[in-house]
Amino acid sequence: MSPAVLLRPALLALVLALAGCAGTKPYATGPVKTFDPDDRSIPEPESVRGNEFWDPIDRTFFYQVEKPLNLNWTLRRLGQALRLVGPKEAENVNTLDEVPESSWFTQRHFYFPMTREELQRGPDVTDGPDPSGPWTIIEGKNEGKTKGFTIEDPTGQRYVMKFDGPDFPELTSSAEVIATKVYYAAGYHVPQNTVVYFDPALLVLGPDAEVEVEGRERPMTEQDLAEIVGPQPRRADGTIRAMASRYVDGLPVGPWSFRGTRPDDPNDRVHHEHRRELRGLSVLGSWLNDADRRDANTLAVYTTDVRAPGDTARYVRHYLLDMGSTLGANAAGSHQVRHGQEYMFDPRTIAAQFVTLGLRTKPYEFQPLVAFYPSVGYFTAMYFEPKDWVMVHPNPAYEHRTDRDGFWGAKRVMAFSEADVRALVETGRLTDPDAEEYLVQTLLARRDEIGRYWFGRVNPLDRFAVTDVTPTASLTGGAAALRLTFDDLAVEGGLEHAEASRYAYRVTHGRTELASGTAADPALSLPPLPDAARASSDADDHILRVEIRTLRDGQEPSPRTDVYLHLPPGGEPRVVGIDRK
Repeated sequence: MSPAVLLRPALLALVLALAGCAGTKPYATGPVKTFDPDDRSIPEPESVRGNEFWDPIDRTFFYQVEKPLNLNWTLRRLGQALRLVGPKEAENVNTLDEVPESSWFTQRHFYFPMTREELQRGPDVTDGPDPSGPWTIIEGKNEGKTKGFTIEDPTGQRYVMKFDGPDFPELTSSAEVIATKVYYAAGYHVPQNTVVYFDPALLVLGPDAEVEVEGRERPMTEQDLAEIVGPQPRRADGTIRAMASRYVDGLPVGPWSFRGTRPDDPNDRVHHEHRRELRGLSVLGSWLNDADRRDANTLAVYTTDVRAPGDTARYVRHYLLDMGSTLGANAAGSHQVRHGQEYMFDPRTIAAQFVTLGLRTKPYEFQPLVAFYPSVGYFTAMYFEPKDWVMVHPNPAYEHRTDRDGFWGAKRVMAFSEADVRALVETGRLTDPDAEEYLVQTLLARRDEIGRYWFGRVNPLDRFAVTDVTPTASLTGGAAALRLTFDDLAVEGGLEHAEASRYAYRVTHGRTELASGTAADPALSLPPLPDAARASSDADDHILRVEIRTLRDGQEPSPRTDVYLHLPPGGEPRVVGIDRK
């Protein structure tokens, strides 16, 4: 017998011990957790400053070296390679395989379809800075990739004003606004970002306005303001274009991390790399080519929430910030061909080039760096592979993504119809209709690639519901007839045909099979509970399990999805568990 075979049992025990394998019921007979109470009042956290230069260095080098030194990480991956254990799944998922609402995430468009007006409004509470009076500049920025300043409008509200690069008018401002609206509809907390046109005559320097020059702050001058505003193109009416980002309500206390927890926030109990909404964010990021989603582009805000008279909570809410490197934009310029394809420093491609003596070519290597439209930049569906998409720098949460996390993100991407995409792109206020149409079509093509890949990894059925279709049966002592309905997201998204799709199912109670068959529609008639189970006082005896596989003409059967139903005698039937294999 080989040493590897002899070692396998011992290795299995060690891997399971370190990786964790405690089993829990895949359903809840009590209420399903749909809200994470992480909004309890806490003392004001200490404000911290992020270091945007250290962040990419740490993720690219030190974090990558640290991972193999972590026995939990290393042994789990060894166990996965030997097919002894699966990947570590997200820790904040309920029995319906969903993310409860929290200070991080709110259920929106996927479960509660938003109207065209709601999509376009997004998080906006104003139309931008009030143009009725002067805009007082309190801080300026005329160095770096993007120039701009912070103003206070006549109402006292503050906005960060950003301008497009001189070679790519409309690019960064439109990308930032569109991406913000997408993330909001998907369920994330984001600031209000709007495209505005304003008369420079509104601008006045505040008495304490400062500008940073070569790392040092000094009083801002009219010359500084002229250097920022002067190069901006004017419309016929003399107005110039900018992106106005409204200050969020609350007290900013620094960025949050895609890894670990915040020590001074007792509500922060789940390691961020194991939050599904952050792992699944990678799929939305791949759609938008959000190549710079790192710690420096986040914000933790100490929020005051007045729920009712005498009921005020103060807690930390978590925002995504700075969408200026999404779609085809890269700050004041355009994305490059490699953005989304590989890390800035990528040992994987470096090793491949080294081993092949430079003969290995990358699929995109000879694609010319051409901004098809200056207002769109380099953004294409060509060579886009959802499973291979990466940011400029590694992201811990994205690296932990599993197929279930990917499916969670993909179903939110696929929830945006063509009409939805067009409505969102309109908020970018592109003046070239051909550029706008190109952006719409590219988003639709990338959306469908995401759906095809992730819906092929997990059975793409969701929004399960069980109903009693013969409620009068209980009055005569008979067993109610039940119906389980669901949505086939691949059919709903136009990726598959309904007439070529069927659903093989098996219904069990404990170890006993009660029914099986194949349905042509996403609706199953279910048998009642056995009489002995209906008479039992044990809630676990009132559970039915429905195993479903999706069958498509010319394709292999999908992975299995198990749906658990709670059928309490005299009570409402409900779905209490979803287990995606």
